[in-house]
Amino acid sequence: MKRLASLLAAAALAAAACASGSGTPPPGSVPKSGGTLSVAIGGDMVYADPALVSDDSSMLVAAQVVEGLVGLKPGTVSEVVPVLASDLPAISPDGLTYTFKIRTGVKFQDGTDLNAEAVKSNYDRWQGFPKGDLQDHATYYAAAFGGFGDASNVLSVEAPDSTTVVFKLRAPQSNFLLSQTGPAFGILSPTSVQANDGDNPTLSNNPYALGQGGQGKAMVGTGPFMFSEWVPKDHIALVKNPGYWNATGRPYLDQIVFKPYADSAAQVTALQSGAVDLIASLDPTAVDKVRGDTNLRVLHGGSSCTTTQIYMNNAAELNGQANPLGNKNVRFAVASAVERQSYVNAFYAGEAIVADNWMPAAAQYYQREYLPAYDVTKARSYVAQSGISGTGLTLDLWYPTGPATASLPDPKGLAQAIAQDLLTVGFTVNVKTEALSPNFQSDEAAGKLQMWLSGRTCRWGGPDDFLSTGLFRYVNGSPSPEFNYKNDDLNTAMTAALSAADSAAARSSWSKAQDLIAADMPTVPLLDATLPAGAQTYVVGFVGSGGGVESLSSVWLNK
Repeated sequence: MKRLASLLAAAALAAAACASGSGTPPPGSVPKSGGTLSVAIGGDMVYADPALVSDDSSMLVAAQVVEGLVGLKPGTVSEVVPVLASDLPAISPDGLTYTFKIRTGVKFQDGTDLNAEAVKSNYDRWQGFPKGDLQDHATYYAAAFGGFGDASNVLSVEAPDSTTVVFKLRAPQSNFLLSQTGPAFGILSPTSVQANDGDNPTLSNNPYALGQGGQGKAMVGTGPFMFSEWVPKDHIALVKNPGYWNATGRPYLDQIVFKPYADSAAQVTALQSGAVDLIASLDPTAVDKVRGDTNLRVLHGGSSCTTTQIYMNNAAELNGQANPLGNKNVRFAVASAVERQSYVNAFYAGEAIVADNWMPAAAQYYQREYLPAYDVTKARSYVAQSGISGTGLTLDLWYPTGPATASLPDPKGLAQAIAQDLLTVGFTVNVKTEALSPNFQSDEAAGKLQMWLSGRTCRWGGPDDFLSTGLFRYVNGSPSPEFNYKNDDLNTAMTAALSAADSAAARSSWSKAQDLIAADMPTVPLLDATLPAGAQTYVVGFVGSGGGVESLSSVWLNK
């Protein structure tokens, strides 16, 4: 890309950023109670049972209503703090037993008591989900513990007294606490679940999951807001919980109304017209439009928990042809040829940072890897060292056709920019596309693509969710067909990290894993996108979560 254009874009973005806000209240102002916050979301809620969803809209709604034993310190993606537990748990030396003490005096929104037996009831329920709809949708539980029943790493959950919960694991699990911080592990009132047939194995007949019974009939937690009603494809209404237990976290707002919109343009139009007060996750392509409106501002999304990469198939041969990406020097040439900062400026409105790892800097156990900087001369040197030339340097670069995402707001434009950069150092790049679902996703998983653009937003901000689950885990003892990246030492290091009995051992193994990946460059990290919000200027107190699942209890309306 043209260097001058990049510099001019950077200057323009820096000037525009001065007009952006963070949701910080004006100096000397006192938070005001009351009012309704109208929030635009990117799609409707799927189910009103947080254990059965993985989409951003459902998670954002649930984050206002339910709480788990632990959560994240506001604004972070990996700093675990106690929530319904009174402190972080005591952990046995072998890493197999976690003992939590439960807060006293906390009530569910239906008036029943939170106690150890209620916590046990929730985990026993998830563990016992039968095959079919419930297991198919409880993806967070399966990802955290490896499955259900005897396939789960949870051996038992015990409640020896009303304030003590003891988890016994089959094997040490270093990601246990961090994986439990999201709304999917929010503790629900067992009384409400049982009263409203929440364990009905057919979700189309499950009144609790469908959320059509109104307040007290679904999503009954302990959080600062209570589920009120859900009119599918129109709105979800939450109301203030007058009996919220946490005096320092009691909400200012009387009500939150979430409104689903089909696309980013419709959300921005609604914000500009005053139909909504807040866009929960602002598409990077809309950032400049919001910045340019004096009645609006861009709110910082917190530390990034989103990565965008050039994924690569590392096989020596692909589809019957020699694959240049099987050569490490070629992969390093690609890494040195791409001008990452220009992509941040051109496609992310500056709302991203250049990546230096396969996981964001805010993730647990992150370490800087000093990946190759943009250097055309160095890239050409790597090409020469590869011993490949001419037509052997032809690559197919795929991008998905579908809705824009925070990690890929303009996949076609980004692919074309990358192709141009690679052309400069001697590659011939064929830019190709296919529909995200089912073609692109299935071809990606099957290892049919040579090089492609992809992004990931964390479920929890741990290295396992990026380096292992998201990328280089072995499947049945062999490299994933998606990347065909064989590195037995890496697999050993990641296995050791996940089964470490203490944080020091986990950190050591994850450190080794990151170094091993950096030495091979099996894929090329490009950038870590933040997830900004867009809001009316009177919306203050917003604290970005990094993963797009903010608590809105700190928000108030300065009008």
